[in-house]
Amino acid sequence: MPQKVTTETSEQTRLSPTVLLLSDDEALAKLVAAIVKPPWKLVRHAAGKYVSRAVFAQPNVQLVILDDQAVEEADRGWLLTQIHKHFSSPSLLYVAGSQSDANEKRARTNGAHYYVSKPLSIERFGHVLQSFLQAQQGKAQFAPPAAEKSGPNSGLEPAKP
Repeated sequence: MPQKVTTETSEQTRLSPTVLLLSDDEALAKLVAAIVKPPWKLVRHAAGKYVSRAVFAQPNVQLVILDDQAVEEADRGWLLTQIHKHFSSPSLLYVAGSQSDANEKRARTNGAHYYVSKPLSIERFGHVLQSFLQAQQGKAQFAPPAAEKSGPNSGLEPAKP
């Protein structure tokens, strides 16, 4: 039975960048939980044989970790498409149950930024996850400000003496 996805209502929690973990694997969940720390929020959904609509209602999802063993093989391409449809430019880490050229091709064709297969190298996966979190946080913190369009020197031409 899949875990119920809860949507927290506090403004602080709603605005926190979210890592969405779609996995039934307890070891993977513990590894991810050990790395994901505030200001990040971790939401786990043990997909079982279906993915709840509540998964796609999560606010501010910036990173999705998809364990392909949590989803029926026939539904994996569909799920990857839905992730990109419902979330604004999330990074996607695809964790395969076993190495397969077909799985890797499907994952990359459907927008996976990183592909890894089990058994995981805990150290390598940890470094990759931390890199993604830092990169996503850097995008949010260091996004260039919108250009101001008012004032005498707001155009592209230099100020006249």
